Amino acid sequence: MKLRLSAILGAVAVLVGLLVLVWEDLATAISLEWALVLLVAIIAGVQTLRFVQERRSTPLRATETRDPEQRYAAPTPGDDADETLGTASGWSARRRRSRGQLRERVGQAAMAAVVNATGCRQEEAARRIESGEWTDDPVAAAFLSERVSLTARERLRLVLGSPGSQFLTQVDRAVKAVERLTEEP
Repeated sequence: MKLRLSAILGAVAVLVGLLVLVWEDLATAISLEWALVLLVAIIAGVQTLRFVQERRSTPLRATETRDPEQRYAAPTPGDDADETLGTASGWSARRRRSRGQLRERVGQAAMAAVVNATGCRQEEAARRIESGEWTDDPVAAAFLSERVSLTARERLRLVLGSPGSQFLTQVDRAVKAVERLTEEP
């Protein structure tokens, strides 16, 4: 049906064109301005109705997009320490082992800092850490040494001053003491 209508309209347009070529008086007799505008308006209206009707019967189709490309997650220094801190502050079975790993890791960093800051041997640095001489912070000294203990006042201050875990506060204070030691000239 669509093809027939288009073919008929095309044939009529070609015929009118041929007639105008043959009889030039026909072109002046027909007011082409008004007729042309009317013809274009009718064709536009018919085409509009045809497209609207065709669109009503078209089923909707949705396109699914693929997942965006995921960035490769490269490990950053300290990721494992953050994970160990997370397990050390909770109430899991791995808590005790995680706390020991953190103490060992901070102790190694403190040992390296004491050796670099004082120029002493590792044995001397280990003795200073065990006796608590390596820092002025009693909480940091007690964190890395079994021989150094906190006074009752310091313990109370630690309990009241720790918004979260006391252990995390001790780790934080020990790490800050190591940082201060490495920053000293």
